[in-house]
Amino acid sequence: MRPEVSVIIPTYNRPELLRRAVRSVLNQSFEDFEVIIVDDASPIDIKSIVESFNDNRVKYIRHRTNLGAPVARNNGIKRARGKFIAFLDDDDEWLPERLEVQIYKFEELDNEFGVVYGGFYYISQETGKIIGQRLPRLRGNVYRELLKENFIGSPTLLIRKECFKKAGLFDKKLTSSQDWDMWLRIAKYYKFDYVSKVVAKYYVHGKQISFNMEKYLNGRERFIRKHIDIYKTPKILSIHFSQIGLLYLISGNIEKGVNYVLNSIAISPFNVENYKSILRLAFDSRTCEYIKKILQFNRT
Repeated sequence: MRPEVSVIIPTYNRPELLRRAVRSVLNQSFEDFEVIIVDDASPIDIKSIVESFNDNRVKYIRHRTNLGAPVARNNGIKRARGKFIAFLDDDDEWLPERLEVQIYKFEELDNEFGVVYGGFYYISQETGKIIGQRLPRLRGNVYRELLKENFIGSPTLLIRKECFKKAGLFDKKLTSSQDWDMWLRIAKYYKFDYVSKVVAKYYVHGKQISFNMEKYLNGRERFIRKHIDIYKTPKILSIHFSQIGLLYLISGNIEKGVNYVLNSIAISPFNVENYKSILRLAFDSRTCEYIKKILQFNRT
């Protein structure tokens, strides 16, 4: 029988984190789902871990070679049988009512809504403590806001499977910002709504792609080149340039960082939102935590 939800979990060589992620799905109050674990050619035995759950809702796919998270997600989508798709990285976790409240929300919406998302906690992997949270704030046509920033956490979305027929699959050419790119393409065709509660835990530890500064910045630059609507709107382009510039400065590439910041000001010198964005990025406590992790990770 076709499940209501297909949960896709890409994984690579993190067995204990994978166990935690899968348990958080199996502990959901809503039970009509399948779990598709896509093993991206881990050098250790992941299949036996999957079999240890002894639950016929849990499926296993293994890549012969390492193809990256976007391809793993895409292969999960292709295998999925559910009406809805949900993603969970192997190092993150869901709260027990995550699927239930979002399925109920979809029952109130018409077909022009393709996504329901929610809030999430930032959790220190090292200490297990909450270091921040992000609550949803935007619904309806969110395309223009998504051009400015990715305000949606990937472990919180519930997406109609049909959205991927119109928007396409994840872009494997992006070294970062693949999630942002995907949500933005879906937002061209569908409205978004949210549940006003935290539904997931996003763990901060320094091994996410966003903590590899070089890959992150290369992906971010490719992302803004890809989306022409960013270039059509000077205020939005200036925000991207200022953020990229600040990150280059933090990483030690002073020349490139200064050039980006100066270009951001030249593009839209009276854009107050741009200066607010720079200040938020520079002084936000989560950002400071991220920067510490980035610098530690890049030194190892």
